[in-house]
Amino acid sequence: MANSWNFINSNFEDETRVYNRLPRVVVNIWDDKILDTIRTFLRTDFAGSMAIYTGNFKDMGNQSIRLNPVRCELIQQLSAGEIREYELDISYTFKENNVKRDAWEHILRQVSTIEAVFHENRNNTFFNGRLEECRINEKETAEEAVEGLNVMRWTWKGMFLGNIS
Repeated sequence: MANSWNFINSNFEDETRVYNRLPRVVVNIWDDKILDTIRTFLRTDFAGSMAIYTGNFKDMGNQSIRLNPVRCELIQQLSAGEIREYELDISYTFKENNVKRDAWEHILRQVSTIEAVFHENRNNTFFNGRLEECRINEKETAEEAVEGLNVMRWTWKGMFLGNIS
């Protein structure tokens, strides 16, 4: 009888070792599913007319869009995955020392275009993507150092179903 139990235990240990050696496929949700998706639809719409980048502020010329990851939060734990909400700080920067009527019309047209593009792509690789608020000239320290820089800043949130087993 003891021999049969040793045999069962031995097989179980062998199966565990095989299971532990299987490669785990890890998806970089932040970069591959959220940031790359947003960069792609913005670059498509603006067709090279402005720089679109991720991370810390950089002086990128007359106008640019920056995507800055802020946080993610677990919304729902499922038996076969999880739903997380991702948050970005999105800023549209433009240089204009004296903002007059024509400049404001251009800026507000760009703002409306950015908002429309995000609305059209609210369900992409992520779902329920939305720009929640727009703040005018709320600058970070590095942005304040650039003469004539103006900033339109949004909070974007979107959800992703990930870690599916």
